Amino acid sequence: MLAELAIPGFVIIFFGLGCWGAAVVAVFAPDAYSAQVIVFLIVSIASLMTLRRVAMRVFVGRSEGAETDDLGNVPVGARITLDQDLEAGQIGRVRFRGTMWDAVSEDRLSAGSDAEITGVDKANRSRLKIKGVSSV
Repeated sequence: MLAELAIPGFVIIFFGLGCWGAAVVAVFAPDAYSAQVIVFLIVSIASLMTLRRVAMRVFVGRSEGAETDDLGNVPVGARITLDQDLEAGQIGRVRFRGTMWDAVSEDRLSAGSDAEITGVDKANRSRLKIKGVSSV
C-alpha cells in the first residue's frame, strides 16, 4: 500500500485492502486458498468501485477559482500555434511550452492557426481549453 505514494492513479491501495481481507480469511482457514483468492478479488473490486471516487475528491481536491484564473503553470491568454487540425468538441493534441497537451475547443481549428488558452478542463486538469484567434 506504500507504493501508492510513488505511483500515481490511486489504485494500488485497493489491492492492499484486498490483501488484508485475504489475510483475515487465512487466519481462520489457512488451507482455504480458493476462499482467500475470492475474498481478495471481492474486497479489491468492491472497495475500488465504492471508495475511489470519494478518495479522489479528498486527496486530489477541486479547483474553486474562476475558470479564467491563472492555473499554475498554464497562464490563461497564452498563445499557441496548432500543429494539427482540431475538431469542435473533440479532444486533440497541441504543443505548449515544448510539451504535448490534450486540448478541446468549441470551434474547429485548422493546423497552423493561432489559438489562445482560455482555461483548463475542471474534470481533467491536464486538458487545455482553447479558442481560435486571428493572427495579427
